[in-house]
Amino acid sequence: MKRKTTAFAVGAALALGIGASANAGLHTMFPVTINDPAMTANGDVSFVHNTPDVIQYLYCESQGANARCVARNLAGVVRSCSTANPAHLAAIHSMGTDSYLAFWWNAVGQCTTVIVRNGSLTVPKA
Repeated sequence: MKRKTTAFAVGAALALGIGASANAGLHTMFPVTINDPAMTANGDVSFVHNTPDVIQYLYCESQGANARCVARNLAGVVRSCSTANPAHLAAIHSMGTDSYLAFWWNAVGQCTTVIVRNGSLTVPKA
């Protein structure tokens, strides 16, 4: 009798979705986008990682008091900027594998703005 009760409870839980894995909520899936007139690049780091192509990439790297952000879109266009701005460095250091990244640059390749968004909006890295 106990076996039937347990089987019924497990079956009911699965039917109700209790204990099942779910992907709910709003998710963004931004590939690398480069807008040269606006001097900006952005995308979802995890989405770019999960794409089957081997062309796109999006990252920031830091060393000491300096950092650089780099983006390459599907067309193979690469844009980057460098920064020593403490606010930019703080944003870059907050990046994770599932972050959204946007950066703007000026005519000499310095970052003018760096935005990092962490949260449930981006699709997790597979």
